[in-house]
Formats: sequence, structure tokens, C-alpha cells
Amino acid sequence: MILPFEITLNDKVIALLIFIITYIYIASGRRDKQIASIGGATLIWIAGIMSGEEMLRSLDFETLGLLFGMMVIVGALREAGFFRYIGLLVASFCRFIPLRMFIMLTLTTAILSALLANVTVVLFMTIIIIELSETFKFNPIPFIIGEILSSNIGGAATLIGDPPNILVGIHTHMQFMDFILNAAPISLIGLAVMMIMLYYMYRGEFYKGKIIGELPIKPIEVIKDRKLFYIGIVTFIITLVMFIIQPFNLSIASIALISAAFLLFAGGETMPKVLEDVEWGTLIFLSGLFIIIGGLEKTGLIHDIALIIKPYITVDPYISSTIVLWVAAIFSALIDNIPFTVAFIPILDEIVQTTAYNPDILWWALVIGADFGGNGTIIGSSSNIVALDIAKDKGYDITFIDFFKVGFTILVATIGVSNLYFALKIFLNF
Repeated sequence: MILPFEITLNDKVIALLIFIITYIYIASGRRDKQIASIGGATLIWIAGIMSGEEMLRSLDFETLGLLFGMMVIVGALREAGFFRYIGLLVASFCRFIPLRMFIMLTLTTAILSALLANVTVVLFMTIIIIELSETFKFNPIPFIIGEILSSNIGGAATLIGDPPNILVGIHTHMQFMDFILNAAPISLIGLAVMMIMLYYMYRGEFYKGKIIGELPIKPIEVIKDRKLFYIGIVTFIITLVMFIIQPFNLSIASIALISAAFLLFAGGETMPKVLEDVEWGTLIFLSGLFIIIGGLEKTGLIHDIALIIKPYITVDPYISSTIVLWVAAIFSALIDNIPFTVAFIPILDEIVQTTAYNPDILWWALVIGADFGGNGTIIGSSSNIVALDIAKDKGYDITFIDFFKVGFTILVATIGVSNLYFALKIFLNF
């Protein structure tokens, strides 16, 4: 007869090994991350750790639904030419002066990343920056790095800005306005710090380039589908308003899916392509991670890890938020902020149940740490990889070390400033 304790212990070892191997493959890039996560989820099932029904229950359909809905909305705007239009409009507004374009393109990327999927934002902003650099003869590398960093920092400002926000927001039932009031101020401070530091790092590059009177193409000319352009913008604005007011007690995911369904029916002939171009790989990647973490939860490993960490982050809110903030930042830089957040949420969820203070500060520390931590390395965030791959294809190779020198410096500075902000928030009780 096998004792239940022995079965649990064996399952713990197997689940932990599957988790570690999967994360090694994700961090090393030896396999596409969605293949690694699905492989890990399959092993969880083969090992008998979870049944098919339990695997299905472990999927967070609220998070997946919100991501899918926003991907459709962003895809419609992309197909209509919205991102190229905005980029060229900003360049024209700056009169093609490199320093002004750096400031405005960086700010534009941050704002768009707070409201739309940052992977799509950096994809098109990178292309626009390279096209502008070749027209006006300036070095695009500082602009590309600024755009990547601002995307991760700006994405921290809202519930829908970055996948870690969506994961935490859905899990904790936080509202859209909660992020505006608590995360957005830190995002703005971090953005200011980042821009000042980048200016001093690359200030010689911002005064080079050829200033000419106008672009070879007008912004209005890049709109490929005017009907979809206007329908997409109106739908997006209405969706944002509904996120804030949440009519009829609709969930955030329900609102996103309703908006996506409307666009798919009303958007016209290009919508089937939008549906095909949805980032299915990201949805598959997250689904696999949910199952792997579900396996850790079922075997009791999450509980064991929480018991180890709990003594350090249940007494003092400042020390606790500092630990969560820096741990989230460092690990997000090393293994990608999405898988780290998926793994850390259940650990933190168990810990906060026994804190002697309001645990919300720990959730905000996780959000900011994961988002800002994405700037530490090339693999810290999916948007980093997308932007740098495009730049490399266009002949502008930014190496791991080159990005690390800038990105990790910005990580330390922005997390340090965030740490001070949390101290003020705790001690002044605002």
C-alpha cells in the first residue's frame, strides 16, 4: 500500500521538474515559448498530476478572453493603418527634428502601450522609426531602445497595458480605475526618469540628421481602409469607456469580447485576416503555463513555497513591497515577465491572506516589478524580442550586451524610484 504522503511527494518532484525544464526552454529560447509551455502541460497530463477536466479548470478564461478581445481590436486598427498614421503624424508635428521626434515618439509609444497591446505597438513603431531614420539620416538605435523601454513602462499604467497587468487585475478583481490611480503615477515617474537617462546616454545622436520640409508620403495616405479605421477607433474608445464604468456588471473580458465580436461583423472584408493574425501563440503559451502552475498548486508546491517566503513579507508593508518589487523585476528580466507573473500570482495570493496590513501594496509591487523588469534584458518582455528582431532584419543589430547595458541600468533606476514611491505611499497613507 502506498501512503498518500508518498504519492504527493512524488508528484511534487515531477511537477517541479516539469516546471524547471519548461522555464529553462522558455528563457533559453531553444524552443518557441508556446511549444515549451504546451510540452510542459502535456507532461503534467501524461504524469497523471492533473486530469483533463482539472487542466481545463486551471485555465483562466477571463484573462484569455480579455487578451483575445484586445488582440482583435488592435488587429483591426493595425490593418486599417492606424499605427503608421500616428507615427507619421507625430513626425510631422515635430517638424522632423530628431530630438523632438525622440521625445514625441517615445511618449506616443508609452501612451499607445498603455491602451493597446504593446507587442503590436512596438512592431509598427520600430518600422516607422527605421523609415524615418533612413529618410532624415539619423541613428535609429537610441529611438528603438527608447521605444522598447517606454512600451514596458507605459504598459504598466492601465489594466490592459501589459499581460502581467491583465493577469493580476483579473485574479484580484481590480478595476480599470484602480490601475489609473495606483499604477499610472508610478508609470509616469518611471517614464520621466527613463527619458532623462536616455537623453544623457545618447545626447550626441539627437543633434544629427537632415531636416527637410515634409515626408515623401502624407500621414493620411497610409490609411488602407478608412471605414475600418473609423469603426476601429470608435469601437476602441467605447470599449475604454465601458472598461471604466462596467455597465450591467459586465466583466472586463466580456466587454472586450463584445467589442471584438462587433468589429469582426462590422469591420468588413479584412476582418478574416485580422482573425488569422491574432497572436494565437501567446494564447497557447499562457494556456500551457496556467496548466503547469495548476499542477504545482494541486501537488501543494505553491503552498510550500508560500510558507518559506511568508515570514519575510507578512509583517512590514515597506519591507514586503520592496522584496516583491525587486524579486519581480530581477526574475522578469531573466525569464520573461509573463511566465514569472503566472508563477508568482498563486504564491502571493496565499501569502496575502495572512498579512497584517492592506495587501494591495504587494499586488502593485508585483505589477510594477514585472512590467519595469521587462526592460532588463532582451528576453524580459515579448515586445523587446519583436522590436529587436525587426531592427536586426533592417540592418540595425542591437546585441544582448548592448541592450543589457542600457536596459538593466534603466531597470535599476526606475525600480529604485518606484521603491521610494511605495515608501511615500505607505508612510503618508495615500
